[in-house]
Amino acid sequence: METAVDPFVWWRAAIAGKPGPIHADKPECGFFKMRDGKDGPWQPVAIWIADGKMICRVGSKVRDAQAVWTYCAKNPIPKEAAKIAFDTGSFPGDAPETPAIGDNSGDLSLAEQIKEYAAMALSWLRKTGVKDGTSKDVAANYRAKLLEFRKQADAEREIEKRPHLEASRAVDAKFKPLIEEADAAANELRDALTVYMREEERKEREAREKAWREEQERIAAERKRIEDERSKQMADDPIAALTSEEPELPMAPPPPEPVKVQAGGQRGRKTGLRTVTKYAVTDYEAALAHCKDHPTVREAVEKVCCAQAKAGAAVPGVSKTEEKVAA
Repeated sequence: METAVDPFVWWRAAIAGKPGPIHADKPECGFFKMRDGKDGPWQPVAIWIADGKMICRVGSKVRDAQAVWTYCAKNPIPKEAAKIAFDTGSFPGDAPETPAIGDNSGDLSLAEQIKEYAAMALSWLRKTGVKDGTSKDVAANYRAKLLEFRKQADAEREIEKRPHLEASRAVDAKFKPLIEEADAAANELRDALTVYMREEERKEREAREKAWREEQERIAAERKRIEDERSKQMADDPIAALTSEEPELPMAPPPPEPVKVQAGGQRGRKTGLRTVTKYAVTDYEAALAHCKDHPTVREAVEKVCCAQAKAGAAVPGVSKTEEKVAA
């Protein structure tokens, strides 16, 4: 008596994680799933033998097993999951493909679809949560759909932005050389003006300081002359000296006014010298010790050190931890 051959042996091994070789011209019996098109929804697939003939069903349609085999062979699923998918149109753990707002989701804008779907996904999460294998799959499928929406929105953003970006670049290309040429010429004139006006300021400052010193000397000489005359009068005629009014001594001259050198003014504002304060670090270690706790410094240090550690360098003071997150 011949032993009956189990036509589902290949599928059972695949479900157990030990699939056999896949031959394009040799479909195997079992239950699988495949995409309806490149990015289409998953469809259940069943392949079996009836009256010596291989039958293949994909969703609600009968298909040629050999034509679909290589598209579904790597996706074996349990018989129960396939039955649910054939009966209901969705697999256990599936998330809705589009927002549940009736059959008019195709009339919604992308923004409305994303808003509705995100609200649906979060409502499900807060109500049900991830508690078992089925809800785990639902959460992952919701997330996958949202990431598809994100990808689509980003692509549309690029398309919508591109004409504006290209127009902006065209405007920049037109005017940037003109701006740079005007800047370069203006900066060269500024540098020449700076040299000349610094020298002019120096000469004017020295002239004012010289005049101020000469005035100080003149007033000092005048004060001495008056004081000498007063002393002589006190010696020659004390009574007259004591009864006469005190002579008024000249006041010391005020310090010279700051020099203000200007140029132009016929076209636009006048050009003058302005004081620019610059700082340079002369002791790096001392400066770093002073500001090492500043948030900006700490952020910069963390960024550089983590980048070096990520590149494979052994960075002192940097720890490494690994954690698994849903991807």
